[in-house]
Amino acid sequence: MSTNNKIEDLFKTQDNWDFDIPNQGHENRFLDKLKNKQPKKKRNWIPLSIAASLLFGFGILYLNYTSEKKQEVAFSPQVQETHDYFSSVINVELEMLKKKETPQSKALINDALKQMEALEKDYENLKQEIIKNGENKQIIYAMITNMQTRITFIKSVLDQVETINKLKIEANENHS
Repeated sequence: MSTNNKIEDLFKTQDNWDFDIPNQGHENRFLDKLKNKQPKKKRNWIPLSIAASLLFGFGILYLNYTSEKKQEVAFSPQVQETHDYFSSVINVELEMLKKKETPQSKALINDALKQMEALEKDYENLKQEIIKNGENKQIIYAMITNMQTRITFIKSVLDQVETINKLKIEANENHS
């Protein structure tokens, strides 16, 4: 049995073929429906959720920072100057980190912010020790080490984010 015979047999056995001619203007109505079809809504919530989580994370850091200023810690002028310097560097580094966030680096940045919160809590505990016991070299050294650790950590995360972003750019260039 040849292929042509099989096809002919198929047509002969099928009795539900629709041979009716469509109503006049069918093609135009069909094309109009295609033109008027609304495009699928884009997922606008994804960028909004990223922005909201960033805003929330930085809001927590900001609240911690402002509550830190409100607490009455009697730093000596030298310690206050050191504290102010490190705080400003940390804030600048956090802003740089915020600006470099991409969907690929979001998880890394969120984890980093959680680590920063833990380091901030440790710093607050050190400040409470100064309130209770006054300044001493060990506590001041621990505070400075904490702030240096935060700066080093943020720079490390920034390096990782830049590597992720470079890999993404290279991958896009290779696929082009």
